[in-house]
Amino acid sequence: MKNTKKILVISLTLLGLSIGCWTSWGQGSINFANTNFNGLDAPITFSPGGLRLGSEFTADLLYSLDGGATYSRLTAAESGSATYPTPFAFGIGTDGDTANYAGYFFGNTVTIPGYTSGAVSFIVEAYHGSSYAVADWKGQSASFIVPSLATGLTPPEFFPAGSLQPFFLIPEPSVFALAGLGGAALMAFLRKK
Repeated sequence: MKNTKKILVISLTLLGLSIGCWTSWGQGSINFANTNFNGLDAPITFSPGGLRLGSEFTADLLYSLDGGATYSRLTAAESGSATYPTPFAFGIGTDGDTANYAGYFFGNTVTIPGYTSGAVSFIVEAYHGSSYAVADWKGQSASFIVPSLATGLTPPEFFPAGSLQPFFLIPEPSVFALAGLGGAALMAFLRKK
């Protein structure tokens, strides 16, 4: 009876380890944040030199496994994180409260599907609204490369220092605003004639 229990415990342990290895195959992971207090410091603002973003804004991630030829947006389901897309830290709106880490997001570990080895190209997006596509304020980082991601039982790291650079958001003009500008330009042109 004692040997049967030992065999059962060992079998279940090996089964758990093999499932863990199987589910981590074809995936890499990284800590999704724009600061790590150890060299990475890329606050996000409104316009160059503007106020830093607050908790009403969100960050998400584009990734490329083919050297930057094509990018995919990481979805919440793929990310493996309950807090992805990731809200910005504690500041409110556009208050620029640097004491409360406005301009920074501190996400959990996210999973990059299909990753096996090698470099990955990333672009970080920041926006105000329900998604980047319909945001009234949005912006993207320049693309940057991370040489490799953690796989299996290796603990995930942050973006390397100097990889993600600070960037800023711009307002997205509405269709009506653009139509109004076009109409005003047309009126000015017709008035000159």
